[in-house]
Amino acid sequence: MGDDAKRWILVVEDDPGMRDDILIPGLKDAGFNVVGAGSAAEAYRSMLSRKFSLFVLDIGLPDEDGLTVARHLRALTDAGIVMLSGRKRKNTDRVRGLDEGADAYITKPVDIDVLTATLRSLLRRMEQPRTTRREDILPPRWRFDMDGWNLASPAGARVPLTHPERLVVELLAASPGLTVARDTIISKLARDIHEFDPHRLEMLIHRLRRKVLSATNEELPLNTVRGVGYVLLAN
Repeated sequence: MGDDAKRWILVVEDDPGMRDDILIPGLKDAGFNVVGAGSAAEAYRSMLSRKFSLFVLDIGLPDEDGLTVARHLRALTDAGIVMLSGRKRKNTDRVRGLDEGADAYITKPVDIDVLTATLRSLLRRMEQPRTTRREDILPPRWRFDMDGWNLASPAGARVPLTHPERLVVELLAASPGLTVARDTIISKLARDIHEFDPHRLEMLIHRLRRKVLSATNEELPLNTVRGVGYVLLAN
């Protein structure tokens, strides 16, 4: 719990009962430092005075859709994002939330123990890349910008990556020259691989290749192994 106490969580939830009576006290009892915000505007103001390691973000906010907030947060910070939703279209919202940069998705009513475990798991995953220099696991001359969500080409051109794109590239780069199974990649993008349409991964890879080529005039050495998965070539 000592490490958790060094982390700050921003709970963005417009229901004061849920926010102030359940989520904030529960997370404080678990050892986290927590503050709350009732709207997107209030959340953005809170970010001006404090750096947050994690965001718990309701999908239905009064002034801005939580999905849009997630996209803005992902562009501004590499903090972890857990989305909450009570909406009936939970599968559609989960897919959109992950696409916009959320790391996990929990439906209401929220079990505080599940939320706490999710946040701690997310913190562990966030710490893992720090043990390996990203420059050392990418193919020669391709590298991650350590100060942001960018992929740098051999010529130095920078390509901004979305959260799903970064997850895919990091996973493939950890095994250069080796084929990574499609299901393994999907498991990084979704909590339940059976609810994830494999065609979405194909489109993600297609868009990533096209974006890199357009931005750098160089092809990212990311190949499809038909029927199996994908490989990031080492040479």
